[in-house]
Amino acid sequence: MKTIHYHFAFFLLLMFAVGCGGNVSVTGKVTFPDGSPLTYGEVLFETSTTLARGTIQSDGTYSLSAGEERGIPRGTYQVYIGGFSPTVTAPQIGPDGRPIGGAQVIRPVIPVHRDFLHSSTSNLTANVQGRTVFDITVRPPE
Repeated sequence: MKTIHYHFAFFLLLMFAVGCGGNVSVTGKVTFPDGSPLTYGEVLFETSTTLARGTIQSDGTYSLSAGEERGIPRGTYQVYIGGFSPTVTAPQIGPDGRPIGGAQVIRPVIPVHRDFLHSSTSNLTANVQGRTVFDITVRPPE
């Protein structure tokens, strides 16, 4: 009977160890000081070896993933806001099949202060050791 208890204890220990090595859930909400949500963009968590990102939803919430996997590895991350890259539109095509004019670069309005756009200036650090809720308050641009 003791052998069964040892095997069961070993099994539980093994399951705990396997569970501790995987990615953990990180979610949160991005708001302005007045409580209104940032409605688009991305939240980025960065280390020297990992870049995780989460798309900001219209209510300001986000959920991180690193590549194809949901969640992120445990660690300490520099946090910043991004996802405001310019887009390029194709030129219009005339009736003869030739382009009319050139491509247009559309620069998005960046709704946050520039300090939040880079990990070295955002002053946001997250220590992720387990399931984490990391809410962020951003300032509007000056």
